Amino acid sequence: MTLDQRQLHAFVDGELDLKRQLDIEGQLQGDPALRRQVDELRQLRGAVREHADYHVAPDDLRRRMAALVASPQAAPAAPARRPAASRAGSIGAALQAWLGWRPLAASLGFAGVLAVTANLVWLQTSRGDRLMEQVVASHVRATLGQHLVDVASSDHHTVKPFLSSKLGFSPPVDELRLPGSSFLGGRVDYIDGRPVAALVYKQGEHVVDSFVWPGKGPDSEPSYAAERGYLTARWSRNGMQHWVISDVNREEFRTLVAAIAAGDAAR
Repeated sequence: MTLDQRQLHAFVDGELDLKRQLDIEGQLQGDPALRRQVDELRQLRGAVREHADYHVAPDDLRRRMAALVASPQAAPAAPARRPAASRAGSIGAALQAWLGWRPLAASLGFAGVLAVTANLVWLQTSRGDRLMEQVVASHVRATLGQHLVDVASSDHHTVKPFLSSKLGFSPPVDELRLPGSSFLGGRVDYIDGRPVAALVYKQGEHVVDSFVWPGKGPDSEPSYAAERGYLTARWSRNGMQHWVISDVNREEFRTLVAAIAAGDAAR
């Protein structure tokens, strides 16, 4: 099946549904030319993300936005008719208050700013959804393809140097000491258009993938979600993004995540 540029870009950005994402992954195995196209798009995406200019909002704009959102005259937001509207409900309420007592010209200027802010809220949530889809797809691909690890070892002194030599960073590697769990090793995977470390554990008969890559966000505690029958957890610590996924039961999953997060926090 021939892929057009829109499909390729959607694949690299993780915007396709899980079945289509896996179908294209299968095509990549037997099509070197297609692999080259995907690799080039991933490199371009990574270069833009790493080197593009980032402009911080002026302090004056931040103050005005904070004052606007905190305005006591804010009217209740209209009932949301779709999820995206509910995420921007407080912004819409503040906008109504602003339009109620500000001159129209100034109001329209801030309406544009608030529209951009609402879009950023939606885009951030959308990006999180895309990351989750990619995490699930990578986990399914590895488990169904029986390629769980690139380096098979239960010794972090073996796994960590191997992954560091293949990646542009040194991932934290822990050997969990929990009843019924074992450390199988690690592999290099791709998420969000960049190579990441995948640390692979087993809890009983269940495979657990722990994905790690550098990030710029502040430290955060694990947040949990369920997607397509899998449990996921994500958090940031010490400049690293963490995603964990498995199909173990909820109690075991939270215990595993706590152990992984605790090992990382101890550094």
